Amino acid sequence: MAGSTAHKRIVILGGGSGGLELASQLAGKGELEVVLVDRELAHLWKPRLHEFAAGTVSSSLAEMSFYMLGHLRGFRFEQGEVSALDHERREIVLAAIPGKEGTTAARERRIPYDVCVVALGGVVPDFGTTGVKEFAVRLDTKADADHFRDRFIAAMIEARESGEPAEVVIVGSGATGTELAAHLRRSERGFFDQSTAERRRKLLGITILEAAPEIMPGAEPELRQQLAERLRRLDIKTVTDVNVSRIEVDAVSSKSGERWPCDLAVWAAGLVGNPILKRLGRFEIDNRGRIVVDQTLRSSLDEHVYAMGDAASLTPPGADKPLPPTAQAASQQADYLVEVLPLIARGEPVEPFRYADKGRIVSLGRAGTVGMIGFGKKDDFLIHGHFATAAYNALQRQHQWRVLGRLRGTVSIAADMISPTKGPALKLHGD
Repeated sequence: MAGSTAHKRIVILGGGSGGLELASQLAGKGELEVVLVDRELAHLWKPRLHEFAAGTVSSSLAEMSFYMLGHLRGFRFEQGEVSALDHERREIVLAAIPGKEGTTAARERRIPYDVCVVALGGVVPDFGTTGVKEFAVRLDTKADADHFRDRFIAAMIEARESGEPAEVVIVGSGATGTELAAHLRRSERGFFDQSTAERRRKLLGITILEAAPEIMPGAEPELRQQLAERLRRLDIKTVTDVNVSRIEVDAVSSKSGERWPCDLAVWAAGLVGNPILKRLGRFEIDNRGRIVVDQTLRSSLDEHVYAMGDAASLTPPGADKPLPPTAQAASQQADYLVEVLPLIARGEPVEPFRYADKGRIVSLGRAGTVGMIGFGKKDDFLIHGHFATAAYNALQRQHQWRVLGRLRGTVSIAADMISPTKGPALKLHGD
């Protein structure tokens, strides 16, 4: 691929946080033809998927049309389900779109590429646990969040009528589990009558089950302590050292024989690569279903295919395990590829990707926001209060700026912040 970048095509599979940031910024440079592929019509910033599920989302910028963004930023959007990657012909195969009564609405398509970037994200695995597929909700997509919200609303209406609190059991105490629990407690307020006596009633019981000896395993001790205290203040029960063995229609059970009755079970136990990665093409796959890449994010078996975000397994020099699947890592990788893909298209050498851990921040609804900000392992410090809330919101604002551009992003964010529809205690519909 030495020489000019004219007519060189980059095809990006997946419009999650990293994939869309890459497409928007790379197209904005104007050096390469950029094609973004996703099966959905609109982009949803997944770190706030729990807010869609809880009904507390308050931003019209949380969901944005890929077609609109493609028009604004200069990339081509192709909606469809990726079925294969043809290494020899350098083509992406998109499955035919079925129509009514066995007809085909749109035929199979093939999209040629010079470089393909796989950004198909990750999913929550069930680890073979009985009943997860049938009875638990996993928050992988907007459809999952909508399904949960519908069931949650029905359970809360029944709790208000019967006087018996609805019970939600969340398996997994990572960011998704803890933030969802806190926002569900916030949503509870939307079901109270306005009388003081009515507000004293408890309509919702929330329990978080964690397999590890402590909540949010892998987090810094100070952050875990703050999280535990704030969850306690929200009357959210946490139980550790629980080895869940079965999800039933009305309960979660452990191998030790404990049983937690529930109206809704949420499975938020870990993250692995999208299952399609194992059948997509010829790749080296790690034990968590992700494509193994080198220090430039290039796949180990095909120099024309790169992977990023939750789809990539990248072990930094000197590390004993791959980078965690976070929006922070995906965003940094997008910034890196924006700079190096034009160089790669010209056949020029590139520097390796270097990850900078900037910490983690968790939003707990009315219990506030808490996090660890990293400036090197010896200088990490705990933040909370208004500063932490501002830092948490800034993460999404930065994403919106990368996607929309500075000018459009600033105008859109300002309009969104003064919107009269902003900030409902419970948003019952996603429109």
